[in-house]
Amino acid sequence: MIKENFQISHTLAQMIVDAAKEVIGKDIDFIHIDGKVIASTDQDRIGSFHAAALQVQEKGSVVEVLGNEAFKGARKGISYPVIIDKKIIGVIGISGDPKECKSLGFLLTKITEVLIKEQMIVIHSLDELRSSIVRMLIFENEKVDAFMNEHLQQLQHELEDRVFVAIIHLKGLNNNSSLAAKIKEILLEQGIKLFTSLFPNQIALIINESQYKIMLKRFESNNSFKYMNCSIGIGSIGILDEISKSYNHAKLALKYALSKKVTICIYAKLDLEMIMENIDFHIRNDYATKLIGVLSEEEINLLHTYYNNNLSLKKTAEELFIHKSTLQYRLDKITQKTGENPKDYHDSVKLYIALILQTL
Repeated sequence: MIKENFQISHTLAQMIVDAAKEVIGKDIDFIHIDGKVIASTDQDRIGSFHAAALQVQEKGSVVEVLGNEAFKGARKGISYPVIIDKKIIGVIGISGDPKECKSLGFLLTKITEVLIKEQMIVIHSLDELRSSIVRMLIFENEKVDAFMNEHLQQLQHELEDRVFVAIIHLKGLNNNSSLAAKIKEILLEQGIKLFTSLFPNQIALIINESQYKIMLKRFESNNSFKYMNCSIGIGSIGILDEISKSYNHAKLALKYALSKKVTICIYAKLDLEMIMENIDFHIRNDYATKLIGVLSEEEINLLHTYYNNNLSLKKTAEELFIHKSTLQYRLDKITQKTGENPKDYHDSVKLYIALILQTL
């Protein structure tokens, strides 16, 4: 049975393109039937017009774009119709050499269609039911009405007014089915009833606010997640109507966890690092290079130690096993090289930011 008046939300489309890029390594666009890009791995393209997508609908088949702007708003690549029940409901575009993309496009399109069909179908087994509820809340912004409450009762689960989303990332694509089964077992043991697999190797969870503190402790202390080579992103707490915001925050936290190679990252604890993570790579690199590119590795390590000790000359010197006057001399050398004085508050902030940017 297919849900009536189904429309692909931005959140669902973005999940599809993000997952697709992780598998094929190409920039992906999801285009609405009106030619508007509703999701993309290149955020600047969202909301733009994609003329090749309209051509796909007119022809009802694949369209190759042989050069940038051969079609207004389209990049070199290939565009495929996404067809559900013999009806085109959107277009998925891959940027790159059309010949190279062609071998990936058919498989990608079929996977996309399966994911969308899974979202459209009303289902009845408990595993499918929990998955359907999570997807409806996160990707379709469905409200918790009498119909959904009936299904929640089948799972013997009561949703609170305030919840948060967590995403578990399974590293590597081998043996994920067995890992997912093990994680499912752990989640149910912990009393988490709402979770779903996200293509290709992630699991999204919806958890009540009342479980927030205890679940953070369990995620951090449960060695099973470390042994299974997982990373976990924890989103912000918010009202059910804004659950997609928590999902996006969980994605940001997960991205940071993966970049730092840590098991868990909590959105609420991200501040300066989170902001910097979202600065364009080239801008981050230019800023760090401009400020500390002239420093040696030994001087970089000295600055890290200095900041880790809250700018204390005494503690820094002790940790580095050097005399305080030697430390003063080395900091002065850094000032000469960079033009920024680590002992001056404003200059120190600039250097600290450059150090963080260098590690992202």
